Amino acid sequence: MANNENENGRALVKFVSLTLLILGICLLAAIPQWMILCLFGDGVLIYTIACFFVGFVVLVFIHLIEPLKYWRPCNYIVIAVCYELMTLGTASFLMNWRLVCTIVVMATALLFLGVTLLICAVLISTGFYMNPFKLAVVGGMLFVLAFCIELMNNLLAWRYWQDVAIGVFVASVVILVISHVLITYISFEFLVRDDTILVAIVLYIAYILFLIGGRISLIYIKGNADRSATSTTSTPYNEYE
Repeated sequence: MANNENENGRALVKFVSLTLLILGICLLAAIPQWMILCLFGDGVLIYTIACFFVGFVVLVFIHLIEPLKYWRPCNYIVIAVCYELMTLGTASFLMNWRLVCTIVVMATALLFLGVTLLICAVLISTGFYMNPFKLAVVGGMLFVLAFCIELMNNLLAWRYWQDVAIGVFVASVVILVISHVLITYISFEFLVRDDTILVAIVLYIAYILFLIGGRISLIYIKGNADRSATSTTSTPYNEYE
């Protein structure tokens, strides 16, 4: 277990509490935007998708360029821009949809994130976990595997390829979140206050990925159900007619 305070005077309990507080603020600020765009977001799909990809590019720059992490106030501005771009981009997957379904998917994504963080807490308290860096490699390999399974749909026809791909994708997100939290815990001795924002943003992006996974899985489930209903109600072919 890490000490109560690290070399920068950060207490572990306070660090975790502040991280969860920032995560909660991010979610509370995002949910009204998603609901508004879900109800009134016609015709802006191309712009929200562009925001989503630009947000990921900004996130990459934040982690590659060290001054963007800790150089105030530039780090706060860049992180806020990344957050808003990712939030608006996520609305691409929720627009032109029933509000009740959107709320259900958001609640389910929050449940997945909460269960994942609970697993992290259990692993840290027991100390029974593998090398988090190797675990991150496993999560990345599963992410690539999900992409490969999706490509298989173009090579070998099977209606459930996409369902399997989404399941692997969600599993990869769970593993990546666990590995990130464990790496953060191991590196706690060197963390500063600004790291709480970075960890909270990563958890927020994990929530977004759960949200996207849930939305896409419903599309595939509905598609499979429609095909099954069509094949059941269609008239059988009679070769003697």
